[in-house]
Amino acid sequence: MDNITSNLRTVRTEKNISQKELSAKTGISVRCIKYYEALTRLPSLINAYRLSETLDTPITELFPYNDETA
Repeated sequence: MDNITSNLRTVRTEKNISQKELSAKTGISVRCIKYYEALTRLPSLINAYRLSETLDTPITELFPYNDETA
């Protein structure tokens, strides 16, 4: 997880969507969204896809991976 960052909060706020709204649109709990934004937990592939589709942003932009330090 050290090589993964989260742009979820940045993208969500740029699109003026609250965590609660994102939760309602994706079916993902607000608590999980907070975890994903803080990288306390990583989303499942299904949840990453739901977030990506809802925010109209590629998964790789929401959760970029830096393999240079891997």
